[in-house]
Amino acid sequence: MTKSPTSTTGGVYDDKIQCPILHVFRRIGGKWKLPILWHLADQDTVRYNELKRSVRGITNMMLTKCLRELEDYGLVIRRQYNEVPPRVEYSLTERGKKLLPALAELYAWGREQLDFEKEAGLLDAKACACEPHAEEAPK
Repeated sequence: MTKSPTSTTGGVYDDKIQCPILHVFRRIGGKWKLPILWHLADQDTVRYNELKRSVRGITNMMLTKCLRELEDYGLVIRRQYNEVPPRVEYSLTERGKKLLPALAELYAWGREQLDFEKEAGLLDAKACACEPHAEEAPK
């Protein structure tokens, strides 16, 4: 049996395809970026260790990597103060803040799914510490 030739246009995950959904997930996909953005939305500025405590389970290396990528994508601002001891604060850019209504909708949808699965006996898990942000909470 021979393989059929591949298309020259590439597949849906081809980097040359300009799909908005895939573009978003290339920027904020993965296990940690959405929780980081969610916790940055809580306050105007968040210090590194405070963010590390908020995003439970993340390692220092992964937090640093994700923050750098989010900064490169223009979603997070890093401010370093030349003090002793050094102080670094992170906050969302205006572009990053535009994600908050979508994140609030995802939170609401996820809450509904968790409640449904819990009631159906499909899920036995503890609740997380994430709370909806009042200003972005869906109506």
